[in-house]
Amino acid sequence: MPENRTLRWAAALAAAVLGAAALVAARGHDARAQDVGETLLLDNDRVTVYEFLFPPGFRGEEHAAAANEFAYVLDGEFVVVTKGQGTRTVKRGEVEYAAKGTIHASLNETSRPARVLVVMLKGH
Repeated sequence: MPENRTLRWAAALAAAVLGAAALVAARGHDARAQDVGETLLLDNDRVTVYEFLFPPGFRGEEHAAAANEFAYVLDGEFVVVTKGQGTRTVKRGEVEYAAKGTIHASLNETSRPARVLVVMLKGH
């Protein structure tokens, strides 16, 4: 996969930045990556920036961070499960960091969407 496509795929599954299991209370089904709202804000040779909207019940797949990733919560909250480090709830105004190669997953255990700004630093 080309680097941009790999970063995009990883971001859509992240957290982000950033999984465990959660149920969608209102809709009665699992929210997957295809339900994530995604807006590419910047993409150049050094950085890629996305805004994601993780719906209630979102369950991201565990994956390795494709780049050094920062996830800043604009609204709501989401959970990051990092292999070997445990679980952390990231709330509005907080930042989560995942170094390139970190195995992690994200989920939204709440009944509200989570808006997350994800910044991926590309290495040279």
